[in-house]
Amino acid sequence: METSEFVTLFEAVGKYTTNLKKKDKTPPVARELDKFVKHFRGETALSSITPSRVGDYAERASKNGTSEDMVEGLQAVRKFLLFASKEEWTTLNLATHFRIKKVRLNSRTREKSTSAYSGQQMTQFGHDQLVEERNNLVLNRTTISQAIHSAASDGDVRENAPLEAAREQQGREEARIKEIDALLRTAIIVDSSGNDAKIARVGATIRIEEVGKKNKRTTYTLVSPTEASPTDGKISDASPLGKSLIGKSAGSKVDVNTPSGKASFKIIRVS
Repeated sequence: METSEFVTLFEAVGKYTTNLKKKDKTPPVARELDKFVKHFRGETALSSITPSRVGDYAERASKNGTSEDMVEGLQAVRKFLLFASKEEWTTLNLATHFRIKKVRLNSRTREKSTSAYSGQQMTQFGHDQLVEERNNLVLNRTTISQAIHSAASDGDVRENAPLEAAREQQGREEARIKEIDALLRTAIIVDSSGNDAKIARVGATIRIEEVGKKNKRTTYTLVSPTEASPTDGKISDASPLGKSLIGKSAGSKVDVNTPSGKASFKIIRVS
């Protein structure tokens, strides 16, 4: 068995996904595992990732939305961390620090979620980002194919970690291309210019104030889940705050369940 200090995150995820059943290798799983690898950098030694960093990542990821797809993907990350612990690639079980918000969806919410996925609203900028990501993934096909060919010609394929890693990367990227294609086929591009905006919707910029804290005002832009970046002031329309703002106008008050408890906000301006 390899010692934990020599197992990189990329290698560990590659070995984990190799053991997954075909039915478990879904686009949401591939997407969230890929995000996790990119965030912590694939070449990083798995043993160097601390529980606090894993906990912070899980908290931020959960804030971006609570859709079934996202929960499925985050659960796959948690299962990977548990797998890594059992393989003794980490000295601590990082899975216990990867906490995911539970989501319960009734039939009406499920129907709405399915409808949104088959026709997701997004800004032109978000649409262009997806197109660019897809183009880059397609261009990378040749590089991955060459890596697979090179690794396959180097020794016994049964004990060939580089070959396994390259094949797993190819699988993740092809799954992501299919996911992007599905989004682009049914994407509904909204006007994000803000002209004559009356109500909060995807593409709108909303200025809110926490009730009881007049000096605590924040400005957000509502975007699709694929565009969400809370640190840049872009929140998903599928997030708790985003869902509460959709359809509201200036002067409205909304209640939101946050990690620190229930909070109330007043909408100051929609543009």
